[in-house]
Amino acid sequence: MNSMSQRGWRLRCQACGTGYDFAPMVHGCPACAAHGRIGLLELTRTYSLKSGDFSGCTGRGLDRWLDVLPVQDKDAFLSLGAGGTALIHSRIIGRRLGIPHLYFKLEQQNPTASFKDRFVAMSANAARSFGFRKIVVSSTGNLAIAVAAYAAALEMESMVIVPHGTPAGILAEASFYNAKIAVTDRELRFSALETAARRPDWFPIGLFLAKPVQNAFGVEGYRTFAYEVIEDLGEAPGTMLFPCARGNGLYGAFKGFLDCQEAGLIATLPRLVATQPEKANSIEVSLARGSDSAVELPPFESVAKSTSEAVSSDDALDAIRESGGYGLSASEEEIQEAAASLAEEGLNVETSSALPVACLPKLVRADGFDRERPVVCVLTAGGPRWMDSGKNASPRIFETATISDFERLLDKTKERDLLNIREGQA
Repeated sequence: MNSMSQRGWRLRCQACGTGYDFAPMVHGCPACAAHGRIGLLELTRTYSLKSGDFSGCTGRGLDRWLDVLPVQDKDAFLSLGAGGTALIHSRIIGRRLGIPHLYFKLEQQNPTASFKDRFVAMSANAARSFGFRKIVVSSTGNLAIAVAAYAAALEMESMVIVPHGTPAGILAEASFYNAKIAVTDRELRFSALETAARRPDWFPIGLFLAKPVQNAFGVEGYRTFAYEVIEDLGEAPGTMLFPCARGNGLYGAFKGFLDCQEAGLIATLPRLVATQPEKANSIEVSLARGSDSAVELPPFESVAKSTSEAVSSDDALDAIRESGGYGLSASEEEIQEAAASLAEEGLNVETSSALPVACLPKLVRADGFDRERPVVCVLTAGGPRWMDSGKNASPRIFETATISDFERLLDKTKERDLLNIREGQA
């Protein structure tokens, strides 16, 4: 696929500093690759922001901020209404903990009920603007659903790679959007994504990580967390908490707060807080050890399934340090109790989304915490996904035990071909 010019934005390698034109460079920095290294490419502005760049914005959600986001064709951008989620004041939990200005950011109000819509809207629109008509993702939940939905809306084909054990509701919902679903071993799914990424017609929607397959576009959608919260509060919060697996959401919000500081909209950055399950608390452990890079931990399966990663991103770790923030963790019991306490507020969230609330008691005891300034908990996704049986009449789910099976599935796009695959598995 050819690159396209994008005024005001460039790709820059975090490792070696080499700059590149705005292009679908999903395999990282070529200069680093020539020396056997992986260089993470990141989108950066080539101009300085001013307060006027944020004035006179119209629309809502992501559409409100297109002038300050890396979007090639604003007229063709399709957000499905992502972003612009409510920021509501706590009635119960804040009073219990002595936090008078506690707020919840309700990301379950996004089109597919999670914060991943911000990420996928930017990624899928970028892919389409580069000329791709097929997108592929490896995911265990919310990201898979968002990719399937945006692909359908943009008239693109989608492939979702999931590990065995993925909840049936996730598979049913992705299937409802006509995504092809490759079910494989957990260890094989990233190899499958890399296999698809080597095909010139498939755009891989990976995370913003220094991996063989990268995505510089999606994390930019998370800048809008900062824009929206500042607009709603009229100031920066004192503290903002995120459930974190890799930490892309926290890092993207950090970039947004830096934007607002550069434009003179805020004087100081909020303290950013990564909240994770105990035993999957890569950021808390890394900060405690004073490590320059995120520490990898043994695998752990938490009730907060979507945050059960062994290692977080170095960028999230750096953002917490630069903002004077914290890494906090909660036990399995504390996470479940926090989900129940949110139900008292009238909020049904995915268990992982309760992590910020589970960690609030530890936050109030942290050095430097100011309980009189606004505290924002990002609730990243809604509760369990339920699909009625009628929506799952024609599932498109295929067992892929090997990479050869997966490549065969990539090659087949017609319904008759897919039927032949299924018959061959019987």
